[in-house]
Amino acid sequence: MPTIEPVFATAALVTLGAGALVVSLRNPVHAAISMLVAFLGLAVIYLKLGAPFLAAMHVLVYTGAILVLFLFVIMLLNLKPHELGVEYPLKTRLGLAVLCGGLFALIALPLLQDHRELPRQAPAAFGTVESVGTALFNEYALAFELISVLIMVAVFAGVLLAKRKL
Repeated sequence: MPTIEPVFATAALVTLGAGALVVSLRNPVHAAISMLVAFLGLAVIYLKLGAPFLAAMHVLVYTGAILVLFLFVIMLLNLKPHELGVEYPLKTRLGLAVLCGGLFALIALPLLQDHRELPRQAPAAFGTVESVGTALFNEYALAFELISVLIMVAVFAGVLLAKRKL
């Protein structure tokens, strides 16, 4: 049975832990910092998978641009502690965590039962500028444009919410 490389395993655990903190922390600034850690962990995973271009673009686009945009919106909203809402009781949070873990196990179980042999090496052009550009603007052009529209709507919504309070 193949073993998992320690750097990959550490990056995966850090990414999963930071992702859990993103959705569980009440303070939006702390959640954004946890998202930064999750994004950087994902970039390390990309590097270990042999895709340095994807790792660099992930750091530049997500960590450098989108996360800064999130922080601007958080600072623009300027939420006070009493505006963050009431925290759910521990019993409810644990119940939701068990439910999410069960759903994850339900999805992951078929993957664990799959015993196909995976290729040891990625294709030669995997993760290069040319292959990413070709895939992005040919096969995934519609999804790429829809995501850009979605981000634009999120920015407008953040500004509208902030303007309403001013």
